[in-house]
Amino acid sequence: MISQTIGAFNDNAMKAMLPVMAAVQFGKATMDSVNQQVSILLILPFVIFAPLAGWVSDRFSKRLVIRYTLLAQLIGLGVLALAFCLKSLEYALAGFFILSVQSAFFSPAKKGILKELIGSNRLGKAVGFMEMLAMVGILGGAFLGAYAFDQLVKERGGWESGLVVCVFISTLAFLSWIISTPIPDTKVSGIKPIRFSLMISHFSDLIYLFKHKELRYAALGDAWFWAVGGFFYLVLVKLSGEVVSGNVGMGTLYGYWFLLLGVGTMLGSLFSAYLNRGRVEIGLTVIGALGMPVVLIGLFVVDPLTRIFDGLCLSLGFFGALFFVPLNGYLQDKAAENERGRVLAASNLLTQLLGIVLVLVHSFFSNVLELSAKEELLVIFFPALLIGMVSMKFLLEDFFRVIFHILLKIFYRIKIEGMENFPAKGGCLLVSNHLSYADPVFIGAAFPRKIRYLAYSGLADSRIMQFFFRLTKTLTVSQEKSLESVRASVRSLKSGTALCVFAEGGISRAGNILPFMRGPVLLAKKANVPLLPVHLDGVWGSIFSMDRGKFFKKPPRKFPYPVMVRVGLPVDYRNIDQEVCLYEVMKLGRESFSERVIAKLKNSNFLRDQILRSGDDLFFEDENGLRLTRSEFVDLIEGKNKSANKVPQNWIDEIKEVLRDGSKGKEIHLTNWMRIRETHIWDHAKLIIKDSGDEWMHQFLPWAGMLWGRTIYKKENSYLLESSAAPIRKPVLSLSGLASADNGLISINASSDEAEIVEAENDSIIKLFKEGTLGRLLIGYGGRRDGENFYIHGLNREERVNSSGLDDDGFLISE
Repeated sequence: MISQTIGAFNDNAMKAMLPVMAAVQFGKATMDSVNQQVSILLILPFVIFAPLAGWVSDRFSKRLVIRYTLLAQLIGLGVLALAFCLKSLEYALAGFFILSVQSAFFSPAKKGILKELIGSNRLGKAVGFMEMLAMVGILGGAFLGAYAFDQLVKERGGWESGLVVCVFISTLAFLSWIISTPIPDTKVSGIKPIRFSLMISHFSDLIYLFKHKELRYAALGDAWFWAVGGFFYLVLVKLSGEVVSGNVGMGTLYGYWFLLLGVGTMLGSLFSAYLNRGRVEIGLTVIGALGMPVVLIGLFVVDPLTRIFDGLCLSLGFFGALFFVPLNGYLQDKAAENERGRVLAASNLLTQLLGIVLVLVHSFFSNVLELSAKEELLVIFFPALLIGMVSMKFLLEDFFRVIFHILLKIFYRIKIEGMENFPAKGGCLLVSNHLSYADPVFIGAAFPRKIRYLAYSGLADSRIMQFFFRLTKTLTVSQEKSLESVRASVRSLKSGTALCVFAEGGISRAGNILPFMRGPVLLAKKANVPLLPVHLDGVWGSIFSMDRGKFFKKPPRKFPYPVMVRVGLPVDYRNIDQEVCLYEVMKLGRESFSERVIAKLKNSNFLRDQILRSGDDLFFEDENGLRLTRSEFVDLIEGKNKSANKVPQNWIDEIKEVLRDGSKGKEIHLTNWMRIRETHIWDHAKLIIKDSGDEWMHQFLPWAGMLWGRTIYKKENSYLLESSAAPIRKPVLSLSGLASADNGLISINASSDEAEIVEAENDSIIKLFKEGTLGRLLIGYGGRRDGENFYIHGLNREERVNSSGLDDDGFLISE
């Protein structure tokens, strides 16, 4: 990347210097003509040698090709130096031709080596950085070459100034060759012998390229960008001559404009590289295609010598990078391994042919129609607008996808684990838990391939959802047409689609994982595709979840909000059933939850700070009217208050033990706090616990007051835990469940005077209570059935519980 950046800098520094040198030596009237000649000479070698360059890139080690072509740059610069010494414009044009031949062989090698070195997953990011640096070299060279010449020409004259710049550039070229030494060697991907027919195989390469639809449009878009870039360069040089009086200062002006263009391109390429992590975001191309015509019309309207014009140059570079960086990455990624050099060479040929066309168009506009530079900008606006509209039409899904992903990057931080388990191609059924309306977007942002979804048909009642379902090719399922839905899903899977099913059948309004439906297993078996378990962790608390008793209308708990997408090992469709599918997803949830717990425990003072914080808020009150504030209870723990205790002594003893040396106790009570907070139960202002005297009580009290901020009211053999901050004032929940000394709170049964706790869509009810059970498993637990025994997986421990497993409603059965 460093070597190619220096090479691009060198070529364009010399190119930018020549027009202004021609203006100084031969008059301003010749500047545009010389610039057109140089542009043609820089393009012709790509037309003549493109097939040979592609063959060389495939036939030999790309490292070797890169090394020799960088060395060849010194030859071209030597001819240019000789031209300046002899004061010959013809020799100078010959030197530019040699530099262009060198670039023609260098380009497919430098692009083709990227995927061989880093693979597909990081290719989009690497291309973003490569194109950013290349554009910085191109436009930085254009600015500094013209600026340096302007500074030297007053004292040294045109030819001598050109020689000084050429000597400096030659030094950089030698440095570029030295820097390329550590480039790793790559295997030879092509073995075809060279034949004379290769030199005239342009059309066969282009035909091959155009036969592949996914390559054709990417190559056309890439060619359009670079051709317009060359056209814009000619227009800016011409514009500088129109607004600057005299022959000195033009180079500095158009060099400055190109510097701004380069900074914009750098920013756009960095932005593309950031979004392209893990895949190529082709939807960015639409944003760039729509942005460029808007900027072009602005450049036509605005005075060239204003800051607004400068800002528009910056913006054109930014949108241009958004347009071509994804196309370039897409082209490299989709080209076959042994044909990549041929495809890239054909793409370069297409770029150069279109570049020649636009140079001739510029010549026609300037010499025949005698249009001004501003009028040429207006003319090029119309095809740019057309390309933007065509890009929007054909990449509409990718456009919306990238918009959502940009928003996700701003408001969320998505961490991905286990993506190596996701197959690069072929049908695959993803089975995930479902906690929020944004879950499809989280999954779509995480996976490198496009994910299709199976959704309930009732969601498509609104026109907006109908539009997005059509756009994303979402399959729908309904009770009336269930067989037809299954058949359509099976066909989609067999055709190679990665299909995602939220197996709970709806969004969990409780925070816990609900029982899985049998449909996903049925689809995997009928389609003969692997089933891939996926778990979304941390989504509860997002504004799109039911956290705090409502969707959307609440502030986020954090900004940016962290979310984990964890992918498990593929499960063979022949060895899975509904229960195994559920437990595989729960296992992933346990792993994600454990990571968060470990991160919390790294703060060794977390529990101590939470417990020993002072406050005048009420901590405890019993039926006799005895009251204890938080500060008074902290005094009891620290032994500062010698008066009779108003709370059970075992509360104080347990807290002292945890503060003293209880690493295991810290872990248990921290996980209890985290698990409860991530359920709908904690949104209720009033919770009742009956004094059972078992492990359940020890895990809840006094931690509900000290760690979780609840006020504890004791009445006879019951405790009321109340919070003034909880959003749901009714109903009062009566809690029971299962807890152990090793794993803490395991499950919760939440009963109420009201029969319906959480009302979901379509009049369906998510139950929080079931008679005769131990309640629902809390988040972060996994399960395993072994004959008649049922085992619970905690953080690092597994224990058998008095249950035979989960029933059809997802409740832990009490033996």
